[in-house]
Amino acid sequence: MTSTTTLTGALPAEHRARLTGLAREVSFEIGTRLFDEGRHADRFWIVRTGTVALDLHVPGRRAAVIESLGHGELVGCSWHFPPYVWQLGAEAVTPVRAFEFDADTVRTLCARDPEFGRAVACWVGRVAAHRLHAARVRLLDLYAPYGSGCR
Repeated sequence: MTSTTTLTGALPAEHRARLTGLAREVSFEIGTRLFDEGRHADRFWIVRTGTVALDLHVPGRRAAVIESLGHGELVGCSWHFPPYVWQLGAEAVTPVRAFEFDADTVRTLCARDPEFGRAVACWVGRVAAHRLHAARVRLLDLYAPYGSGCR
């Protein structure tokens, strides 16, 4: 991912410090599901170490891996957009250490501080747009007769 979609490149230092001040450190073993498509999105993570695969349910087939996420990347965008339901799934591909955030707490802080809220919304929006494009390209590569044409 580009530096504008990782936490370090996306938020000014002051906002980054406020956000990370709300985090708790968590770990996931290989194969742990962080969330499943269609479930309530009540938290999100920023990867410290390891790799998380984002996947998409494809009826009649195995879930399609859309993207692999690593250091500094946001895992989960759906917590920011009503109705707060995961649009993808996520699984630890390697052992993962991450910062975990409670979505309600972060949304409350965003509402109380419009400048902070705007910065977080722009970051999450850029990540969501990137993921939408990645999902489109991946699904075309997997299922379209000529692929996406992006190589």
